[in-house]
Amino acid sequence: MRSPALLPVLLLLILHLAAGASAAPNYVVTSPAVFYHPHTAMLWVHLSGLHEPVQVTIQLQRADGTHNITLLERKVQEPHLYLNVTFPAPAPAKGKEEIVDLHVSIQGDSLDVSEKKKVMLRALEPGIFIQTDKAVYKPGQQVKFRIVSLDKDFAPSDKKLPLVILKDPSQNRIAQWRKVSPRQGIVDLSLPLAAEPALGTYIIEVEGKRHYFSVEEYVLPKFEVTIDLPTVVLEKDKKIQVEICGRYTYGKPVQGKVQASLCQHIGIWYSPFVQTQSCIEVSGQTEKNGCFSTEVLLAAFNLTSFMYGKKFQVQASLVEDGTGLEQKNTKSCEILPEIFTVTFENNDDFYKPGIPYTGTMLLTRADGAVMPQKQLLLIVHQQGKDKSQTFLTDRSGRVFFELETSGWSGMVTLHAQVNETAHSQNDGTYQDAYAYLSPFFSASRSFLQIHRLESELPCGQPQQLWVDYIFIKKALGTETENLDVVFLVLAKGTIVTILRKELPAGAGLRGSFSLELPIGPELAPKAKVLGYTVLPNGEMVAHSIELNVAKCFPNKVKMAFSEDRALPGSALRLEMVAAPGSLCAVRAVDRSVLLLKPEAELNTEVVYKVLPEFNYPGSIKDPPPCSTFFWNHPNFLIPFSPFVPRTRQFLHHARRRPLPPPSWRNSQMDTYKLFQVKALPACASWLLFIQELAVVCPGCRESTATSHESHARGQGLSPGPQAPVLLRLASSAAL
Repeated sequence: MRSPALLPVLLLLILHLAAGASAAPNYVVTSPAVFYHPHTAMLWVHLSGLHEPVQVTIQLQRADGTHNITLLERKVQEPHLYLNVTFPAPAPAKGKEEIVDLHVSIQGDSLDVSEKKKVMLRALEPGIFIQTDKAVYKPGQQVKFRIVSLDKDFAPSDKKLPLVILKDPSQNRIAQWRKVSPRQGIVDLSLPLAAEPALGTYIIEVEGKRHYFSVEEYVLPKFEVTIDLPTVVLEKDKKIQVEICGRYTYGKPVQGKVQASLCQHIGIWYSPFVQTQSCIEVSGQTEKNGCFSTEVLLAAFNLTSFMYGKKFQVQASLVEDGTGLEQKNTKSCEILPEIFTVTFENNDDFYKPGIPYTGTMLLTRADGAVMPQKQLLLIVHQQGKDKSQTFLTDRSGRVFFELETSGWSGMVTLHAQVNETAHSQNDGTYQDAYAYLSPFFSASRSFLQIHRLESELPCGQPQQLWVDYIFIKKALGTETENLDVVFLVLAKGTIVTILRKELPAGAGLRGSFSLELPIGPELAPKAKVLGYTVLPNGEMVAHSIELNVAKCFPNKVKMAFSEDRALPGSALRLEMVAAPGSLCAVRAVDRSVLLLKPEAELNTEVVYKVLPEFNYPGSIKDPPPCSTFFWNHPNFLIPFSPFVPRTRQFLHHARRRPLPPPSWRNSQMDTYKLFQVKALPACASWLLFIQELAVVCPGCRESTATSHESHARGQGLSPGPQAPVLLRLASSAAL
């Protein structure tokens, strides 16, 4: 399932005028690739090292040459400019989408810069979800449902709904509503069912969204039956604990008789369609707590033969004492061999020489349980040599490690495994973890590193971002000056926040600093922080991290009854708290109804699914300069599988280190790739503006290196197939 709020793909215009000299002019213009109407859009304009007044103009230019929209027109007198330009995203001239040119002009006595790039204007339709008061209805009952329209910021939308349709199980349209106007984003509708309607699944359709409910002859359950069963049973286990409980809808335990069967499927090898079961029957009376517990010996089952299914299924029924009412439930669990799995968590696939490489290793069993206090080996393979370190997992089964990278070069392989000598008593299979690290490219070996924020971030609690940096003295030039580090916070298709940190001239060549990052609903559920600085020699140094933000809403609401329990016929108060002026939609229904289809309930996940998908439209992408099919390359090698199981039961051969796929071996991370720029091959006719870029096709990689002298002569650069545009201009004469 896709993420409901993909990170935006940025269009970047990076203009370096006269790069290479100290205090040379540098220009950075950053913009989203898509402007979503009617929301607010933001551009970031960064000018530094100016030696003369310039006129900066940014426009959206339509294909017909008329009705151009000026986003910025400003005379810049000072040597530096940091400006975020906010404006309402224009509506497309026709239809839901329109391709226009984003034109950037910088004019001065000795400067004449004029560049344009295609962007898209897109009308963003409100997200819709539908809620019925129940998931199941009886004939003759009234179906009550509401339609909620929200924009990408979860603000209510009052845009009219052209058509609402209700269909019966035979796909016949039995009701419709036209031009429905929401009130503060909410529409309430209802329809009485006939006394003898068609039984089955009904559909509500609104703007391409569907919601299902069923009409059945049913009796409301007085109580529910739950089965407590482990999700995974290991082949080496001797017994399994099963607990079956009954609870009335008002919470009291049920007294009655339990009957249950624990079954293992048996497949007939010569006829896959014929199956039977091997079962164990158990029964008993519930205790005072409404539960019946039992242990089942696994010796009665075959856990090794291929003819026997690797899954147990428990079918349980509870008959209420006195009434004879019966409720049933079913639950399954898997049968797995003992496997100890090591994985890497939250690790970058590149390293920056001189900045420690950090990451986390996790050790789990087959059932997903973490393994604390176990020894792990981390083997670093670099330049034909192996260096190993031993770590002990903490209570969460994790190990945090930090590796010195000053002596690293080229591809580095990390191999994590269980220390067999320390755990010789464990019988089972071991699954190792591998990570393949490429060097992050920087012409001057200057780097910026933002520390990861590992856990899910709660809304409303600001976070401290810690940043490490290494700046090579040659890149800083002879004239010491302050450096500005800019942080773009990206979420939901746009630039949300821009932060700046000024490093004084005396800050040194290596150090750390922190800044506060506000966390709110506008960043949920995922966001990206991209930090960069432009060094005096014209090189851009950058790093980015992704943030996982708790799913939250800007308007908080609380609801509670005045009493937790009450007698039938007594009066209760329902207390609600929300922002002033909020339209609150309330549903009251017997909990017994919810037991019929609990999966149909509205929750935070359902609401977040209304968020649109933010992508980089193919219609504004530049075509790839050469083939992206790496198997056409004569040096293409078939990689080894990264899964290398190890077992203690058998003597195994010396391990072979699996090789990374060719696309990994032929790529290198750099600053521009952080801005989601794809690589450029050398078969393109343009001069590259940095020494090496990660390439689209591995076959072109070896010829992408260019000399430093050619960097300063780099002209307009066309991006790869999913790239923002990057433009680097040597001087006004080169334009």
